[in-house]
Amino acid sequence: MKNVFFNKDILEAEKSIIKELNIPSILLMENAGKNSADIILKVIKESGIDNIVVLSGKGNNAGDAFVIARHLVEKKIKISIISLYPFSELTSDAEINYTVLKNLNSDCIRFYEVETLKNFKKTILAKDLGKSFILLDAVFGIGFKGELEGRIKDIFNYINLLQNIKIIAIDTVSGLKNHYEGNDLLKADLTITMSQKKFYTLFNKGKELSGKIICVPIGIPEECFKPYNKNNIYEIEEKDLLGIIPKRNINSHKYNNGKVFILGGSPGFTGAVYLSSLAALRMGSGAVVLGVPDSIHDIMEIKTTEVITVPFNSNLDKSLSLNSYNDILKRVEWSDVTLIGPGIGRHPETMELVRKLISTVDANYVIDADGIFAFKDNLEILKRRKNKIILTPHYGEFSLLTGYSNKKITENFYLLSKEFAKVYNVILVLKNAPSVITDGEYFYINSTGRENLATIGSGDVLSGIIASAYSLCKNPINSVLIGCYIHGRCGDILFDKFGCSSTIAGDLLSQINQVKMELNIV
Repeated sequence: MKNVFFNKDILEAEKSIIKELNIPSILLMENAGKNSADIILKVIKESGIDNIVVLSGKGNNAGDAFVIARHLVEKKIKISIISLYPFSELTSDAEINYTVLKNLNSDCIRFYEVETLKNFKKTILAKDLGKSFILLDAVFGIGFKGELEGRIKDIFNYINLLQNIKIIAIDTVSGLKNHYEGNDLLKADLTITMSQKKFYTLFNKGKELSGKIICVPIGIPEECFKPYNKNNIYEIEEKDLLGIIPKRNINSHKYNNGKVFILGGSPGFTGAVYLSSLAALRMGSGAVVLGVPDSIHDIMEIKTTEVITVPFNSNLDKSLSLNSYNDILKRVEWSDVTLIGPGIGRHPETMELVRKLISTVDANYVIDADGIFAFKDNLEILKRRKNKIILTPHYGEFSLLTGYSNKKITENFYLLSKEFAKVYNVILVLKNAPSVITDGEYFYINSTGRENLATIGSGDVLSGIIASAYSLCKNPINSVLIGCYIHGRCGDILFDKFGCSSTIAGDLLSQINQVKMELNIV
């Protein structure tokens, strides 16, 4: 798994590691710049644009850019360096690398100092703005604090309006920090981040502004950073998932290859349980039983073929009735994992049924969709369980469950989700792009999934995949890690085929087998 750090934490970690290894910081800057230059050369080759503009500040971020520039100049790439601060204000490693670059006396480099937007437009660069170029954003790095100066906002906004340019942020988009919601930062096509991924680039506005993120080595092994990852934040990698799902025994039969019971459905919401049940089968469970109110049983019998459907008593509103409890209990005890919630509705009697099951039977549960709503104002029921419950809310469902506003969740989802999981002893899958997973101690970021997954029914497929994975690997945290990854990877395949807005939830089902093959789940 890849370490992920908050800005302040990675700065402290790097300082400690530099001291511990007695490695010169300027050597790390050289490694970072050289490896970044290699990435930029690939962009130059692919785009056909060989004119580079470096927009620099006065800190180490500028120093990285100067190293990059030197390695590009070696390849005869033309570079204009525009500093938004006097070069005389450079210090430490940045000053050294600027001096080296200046002393090259190369015809490929031009240096400018710019204070205002008016000055920016007057530079020779401004005269060539009709031409295509690649702009490297190296004004501020991860140590940035405070607010951007008005003059810098003006320049950034002007650049964002320009056509035929590509913007590459060095380490991070300049000025990006937590809760940023403005429109005054550069919007990068690519962010080349140094050594470790930064939390703020992966979520919300940061994700929107950072573009594609590539992490380059700086000469410090990954394992050196792990002791400093005090927040236990990790991004899931494919290699982390290999071997989680065991291969089927050659002499196995359907009932020892994972038994999943799904309880849900109500009039108008038959599609949800259909998608969950098919996803569970595709994921590999040998037997999936679908429990629905008798009011929709005939519909489900027609709709499903491979899934076993079982009718339970319904109330006057045609939702699941509490008087089916004993019959439902038998199915819970039979299954390896019970998924509750897809399409189940919010009828008070049905919600009481859900709470009674969870309160009295300590089984392996995945609770999704309206099943989560049953615990609004009844969160204590989730506590003190031997088998941790898996909850899979999106932001809106988490808001209803906790009473936190969507805004508060968006701004504080790391702390809020981790605290919730710890207090109520659950594994929380907070669905978003990317989805995050926490057991209260560790915080995992899913590395797959795009905006095309923002479609009705997508979450039902996810809950079915997770329930199936749980039935197969018997480990709740591993089941959500692999479940979220596979679900997102299915979406990525469809994104590449059909773009950002043409995926429907049912499309995901046909991709599960392909992703399983990629992960050697055969």
